Amino acid sequence: MTAIHSDSGTAQSRLARALVLLVKLLDHLVGALVVLLLAAIVFDVLAGVVSRYVFNDSFSWTEVGGRWLFIYLLFLGTALGHRAKSHVAVDILARALPERHRPAHQFVIDLIVAYTTFSLLFYGLDLIRLVGGTDILLRVPSWMKYAAIPVAAVVGLVFIALRDLEEGGPVKGSVAAVALAGLLFYVTTLVQPMIHVSGVSPSLVMGIAFLVTLAIGVPVAFAMLFSAFLAIFGADLQPAPAVVQNVVNGAGSFLLLAIPLFILASQLMNVGGLSTRLIDFAQSLVGNARGGLAQVNVVTSFLFGGISGSSGSDAALNAKIVVPQMTRHGYSAPFSCAVTSASSILPNVVPPSVAMLILAAISGASVWKLFIGGIFPAMLLTAILMGVVYVIAMRRGYGRTGQKATLSRAGHAFLRAAPVLSLAIFIILAIRGGVMTPTEAGGLAVAYAFVLGKFVYRGFAWRDLFGELRTVGIEASMIGFLVGVAGPFAFVLVSEQIPQNLIAAVMTFAHTPTAVLLVVVITGLIIGTVLDMAVALLILVPLVMPLVRHAGIDETHFGVVTVITLLLGGLTPPVGIIVFIPAQITNTPVMQVFKEVFPFFLALIVGLLILTFVPAVTLSLVNWVS
Repeated sequence: MTAIHSDSGTAQSRLARALVLLVKLLDHLVGALVVLLLAAIVFDVLAGVVSRYVFNDSFSWTEVGGRWLFIYLLFLGTALGHRAKSHVAVDILARALPERHRPAHQFVIDLIVAYTTFSLLFYGLDLIRLVGGTDILLRVPSWMKYAAIPVAAVVGLVFIALRDLEEGGPVKGSVAAVALAGLLFYVTTLVQPMIHVSGVSPSLVMGIAFLVTLAIGVPVAFAMLFSAFLAIFGADLQPAPAVVQNVVNGAGSFLLLAIPLFILASQLMNVGGLSTRLIDFAQSLVGNARGGLAQVNVVTSFLFGGISGSSGSDAALNAKIVVPQMTRHGYSAPFSCAVTSASSILPNVVPPSVAMLILAAISGASVWKLFIGGIFPAMLLTAILMGVVYVIAMRRGYGRTGQKATLSRAGHAFLRAAPVLSLAIFIILAIRGGVMTPTEAGGLAVAYAFVLGKFVYRGFAWRDLFGELRTVGIEASMIGFLVGVAGPFAFVLVSEQIPQNLIAAVMTFAHTPTAVLLVVVITGLIIGTVLDMAVALLILVPLVMPLVRHAGIDETHFGVVTVITLLLGGLTPPVGIIVFIPAQITNTPVMQVFKEVFPFFLALIVGLLILTFVPAVTLSLVNWVS
């Protein structure tokens, strides 16, 4: 009997080792593909720029090729997201549940995600079979555009099932969830042709399903896609493969290629040591003011926005570099993290902003107008945050850095930071002048950051580049997939005329453009408390954009105010993602940080109201350069 048990245990151990090896092999293989795809996107975009400005011609295939590469990237990167546990989700319920209930809770999440992934797999295969013809520009079969979907779905299912194996955790629950999801998908595809639901609103079904799955803790993208699949079940809206095609079409915009490019440029700036030059410049300007290092924190965020466009990146950067300096100089850790969190909204207002790019992609608003329109509001919010820092520093006795601000010191620091600062100016001028698209400007930003960081300042080695490309590839694919799944979600809403009904309802009590915008602001503040900024944009903007246009609100004014509104939601419980980032990096109790953030939040609300009621703050510069 002992020998039998021993043999059984040995066999299980060998199987576990083999499965761990499989997961690692898949991880390395897919990770390498993601890196190659991201590098190919950079080369594709740069090839388009070189062909037009060097050879006075244009490669006809670069735009289509870039979109295809991005589609492959977002699906393969989404599969890696399961492995890295990086999908955005609302985890309020998970944190509140007792430990004994968490395995069952995770089983339900895995079941829904796996069912949605099976839907992508088989409906993606159906789509491949249905698509015919040849792409004229690339001269390859058109079905190849969708070839990554079933491959990525299979890889994703493997990662879901075996996610905890390497850590020695139990995998029976996740394997059972994937198996049950496959069985449920098979059964539902058998019965679906025999079911026709009448009298039930698909948008109502979708809305309820989305809220329930979101509250459970299903990753937001999969909650949206699962709800969209469920909405068409038994309805005559569209066939299931069309849902998958809508995902691809939603994420296939050439403009969206700018997102991974700007994120990559920011990462290369960081690892290349260029970001520290911005911090030195900020310190030379305001380091000797009352609350000097806190003021440096704020100004750095404003300057960092010109190369980052990401609030999360800024929060992480300042948490690693500036917060330790603040605590060494007597600032409390919660206050230091609070300044970091509050000021990290600025990079998504200062151009080039990832949030503005997402908003432009889903609304059709002008990218350069959104970029220009964010400059004065960012300056206003920066001044407000610096004012709050000054008041608190006076009350608590926070002093100066002891480094006197002199013209020569500021001039020297400016010259060191000038190569970094010039990038943001170049991007704005290139896009405004019609010389380049945002995507092309992003490609040149990557090349510029790479040459500076690698060859001029020698800030990173070649071996570091692979990890940076992989990280950026996964992050960009998360955003791209979210944008994609918003497509079928919005299709259901539009099919049932939900935006039109919303217009009629709001206009019964909001009779002026400012009143309508105020309704949007209040709604956005509520949504932003529980949803990530990008997710909230994807839900809110398609819903209210017809209302905005009907009310005659300027799209740039709406875009800037909406982005700032949703960013402020990231400073509040229960989610408060840009509060959690510095708190986790510095091991500071997050509730103490939320308490210290509150005065900054109130001051920023005042700034938001000024921007809402005084459109000239946003539009004056836009109108001047138009």
